[in-house]
Amino acid sequence: MKKLSFIYILVCVGFIANAQLQQEDFNASVLPNGWSATQPNTGCTWKFGYKNNLKGSGLQNPASFQSGGAVFSDNDCGGFKNNYIELIGPSINLVEKKIVEASIEITYNLRTFANDGVFKINVWDGTNWQNVLTTEEYTHAKNSGESEISIIDVSQYINNDFKVKFIYDDEDSLTWGVGIDDYKLTGVVSSDVEGLESLGFRYYPNPVVNDELTLLSSKEISSVHIYNTIGQIVMTKKLNVLESKLNLQNLASGTYLVKVVIGKKEGNFKVIKQ
Repeated sequence: MKKLSFIYILVCVGFIANAQLQQEDFNASVLPNGWSATQPNTGCTWKFGYKNNLKGSGLQNPASFQSGGAVFSDNDCGGFKNNYIELIGPSINLVEKKIVEASIEITYNLRTFANDGVFKINVWDGTNWQNVLTTEEYTHAKNSGESEISIIDVSQYINNDFKVKFIYDDEDSLTWGVGIDDYKLTGVVSSDVEGLESLGFRYYPNPVVNDELTLLSSKEISSVHIYNTIGQIVMTKKLNVLESKLNLQNLASGTYLVKVVIGKKEGNFKVIKQ
């Protein structure tokens, strides 16, 4: 009976799903709805829906965003004028959407000159901007006609006012500029853990790929118990913390049931260890 009850719980809890949270292709010729952009003192600004060849990306096989992109041309602004420009995405409440893992994907093309020009990506953690990418490298070899695609894990910055900011700085020199295209914000949605919904409890990642399972709660987690598929307890810990990173290194790959106790409440969810 114990085994049957365990299997029933295992089937019923811990559902997760991938979700696309934001997407912008910059194909239209105007600033996208919900986005904001700064403008340098030079008066230059972003060009949206830009389909022409990217200046400075090569003569024989220059790069381009065939369906349109957001481009800042430092070359068109004139030399040695400090061009520092930002493009900021709309805010999204990742906590309300029950996101436990998040990543951003962006296609970009940075065209430096004499090692001048830098492209950065920052994300808002709810209090401060955090840098998740800084590059001063010319995108691919000249004449390749290719752009760079970066996928960046931003799970540690999940909050109720998440947003992304793209920054270009010509470092007070004459450079070519930068172009960006096909921004995506994706996440993993976790279902409520029955019994712990009101306590702000969440967990990630699932599947567990690097032996570490993170548990978070707005109230102290009293204890955690992990069971295998035949109902045997394989790990138990007394915690009394708001955040715990469980090391699952000694557990074999497979499916487990995790029981979390917070005060007088408890909840169960399924995890898969890869």
